[in-house]
Amino acid sequence: MFHRFVATAAILLACATAWAQAPVPAELDRALAGRWQGHLEYRDYQNDRRFRIPVQTEVRVGSDGATLTRESRFDDGPARGTVLITSVGLYDEAGGQITTASFRRGRAVETITEEARVLEHTSPTQWTATWQRRGLDGGKDSEIRVTVTRRGNELRSVKEVRSAGAEAEAWAFRNETVLTRLP
Repeated sequence: MFHRFVATAAILLACATAWAQAPVPAELDRALAGRWQGHLEYRDYQNDRRFRIPVQTEVRVGSDGATLTRESRFDDGPARGTVLITSVGLYDEAGGQITTASFRRGRAVETITEEARVLEHTSPTQWTATWQRRGLDGGKDSEIRVTVTRRGNELRSVKEVRSAGAEAEAWAFRNETVLTRLP
């Protein structure tokens, strides 16, 4: 009986230690520093068709260790050419909420605050987390959720939306970015 108690206690201690060591979203985000390339697939609201375009992203951590800068470039066709989106974000002290300002030529600066949660973490390169907020999407007040999954050198971000306050409504696909880390 005593051996079963010790074995159970050891298992509980191991689980508690693993849970205590799970990083906050800010730590996962900082570990993405570097250059990435892949594609962005998005759903066009005008015709409900999906389009895929190549994208390159660079993530940098500021010298303060807290500020994150992302620069993404993609070709938006002959009329618009190369598009550059620069986002600068800062997590709160607990590392679970981030406020980000996004800059894109020809558009107003967008500032958002998201709640972030780690859903699954088995290693620094094997995890899933979500960033969620309320905001406008397609001109409508919406709940917006981005689920990010890292598997080794692949990073997959899926953005989904639903009407604000419609918790029973299914999440609808908005876009997906699949990136591979560059050396």
